[in-house]
Amino acid sequence: MFWTADRIYSQGIEQAQQRIYEFFLEIVRHKQPESVLVDFECLFVNFSNSQNPQITEALDQIVTAYNEKEFFYTLKRCCYIIINNWTVSNDRAYIQSLLDVFNHSSINKQTVSVKMRTLRSWLQIFAKSEDFQALKLFTLYAEPQSNIERNWSNRFASYLLTDQYTNPASSLEQRQAANLLAQRMKEKFKFDLAMYTARSSHHLIQSNQSDNPTSLSDNVLNLATLILTKKSVFNCEELANKFLASSKNISFQDFKTSLFQYLDFSITDPEISDTVQTKLYENTFDLKSELDDYLVNTSLLLKTAKAVISEITSCDRGQPTELFNILLHHTNPLNFVVLLLKLLLLNDALRPYIELRIAAIIKYYSKYSESKCKSVIAFIDMLNIAFAIYAGETRYNIVRMNPYESSNSIEGNKPLDSQISKFNIKEYRIFSQAR
Repeated sequence: MFWTADRIYSQGIEQAQQRIYEFFLEIVRHKQPESVLVDFECLFVNFSNSQNPQITEALDQIVTAYNEKEFFYTLKRCCYIIINNWTVSNDRAYIQSLLDVFNHSSINKQTVSVKMRTLRSWLQIFAKSEDFQALKLFTLYAEPQSNIERNWSNRFASYLLTDQYTNPASSLEQRQAANLLAQRMKEKFKFDLAMYTARSSHHLIQSNQSDNPTSLSDNVLNLATLILTKKSVFNCEELANKFLASSKNISFQDFKTSLFQYLDFSITDPEISDTVQTKLYENTFDLKSELDDYLVNTSLLLKTAKAVISEITSCDRGQPTELFNILLHHTNPLNFVVLLLKLLLLNDALRPYIELRIAAIIKYYSKYSESKCKSVIAFIDMLNIAFAIYAGETRYNIVRMNPYESSNSIEGNKPLDSQISKFNIKEYRIFSQAR
């Protein structure tokens, strides 16, 4: 093995980083959060640590090398080491204090020290970066809640966290922290939805009702929940299982044809229905056409489903696709939700991919006010309901209070739009229980 100058330099940086990581792992596990914050500020803001000068030397090695990229990676990973451990130990309230360190007044002060000037310049850049914005997501569910006005997109932070825990370039601590927080957010939504629907359907007095976990009105929320749980209308799981069973030992070409039949773009407006089917068929049917004569397998199923998901949500540049705008603005959003649900039920491995695409939609619209994004927000709320019902630990059961009256019944063989117009929410009650 030949030891070049670059290799020796790289190994020196890695060793310095490792010493810093081990230092913060040690103190976050054994010190109070207030003490951890002091050590973090001393090292990264004041460039000193009298209790552990070896750690200051390690940071000095990174700064002296003038390697901005490695400094940012080191700083970010230290933040996630702390956040990850505070999340596990239920000390999330201190996460905001950690981020407040980057607003320290001394960071913007002039200094004669070249090293200190470099460090402060990097801290200023980091505080304006997307990486820092990603860190802010971890303050959303911290206690006590901040009174700072938040963007509507923060309500859907579980989607925005997907990129962090699925990205292999993220540090282990970042992936762990993001995944843990995202799961907690999803579980909280499922619990709040179960409590709200159960109590509201029993017409309890207002003071005892749970808060509505969505932006949907009470009637729309209950309507969406009822329709998604009504087996005679959409037994999505059964449909998915039948489709998967019928797809065994068939060619990839036949599979793609069957997939479009399974997705069933039955929309009241025939013109819109034809437009959606034609565009989607044209854009995806030629996918991997060189494999059309081969038997379909899980890999090909996932590739095809991902292609469909991309076509109806967002492109690689993060912008909403033409089909997304058509499905969102020219059909009932429940049609769109059921379409994505049918795709998810083919293989749960598709969930992160769907969430990444929805996250791109959220980011794209987040620059607009909530009043201008009502249709997008309602769609995502309904999608959350569908995913909570079909992929959660809560079972929803529907009981019709007047079973002998058929005038407003939901018929499974009619399009969803026409069924909604005839649906009478007062005839049903929702009961939720653990599976």
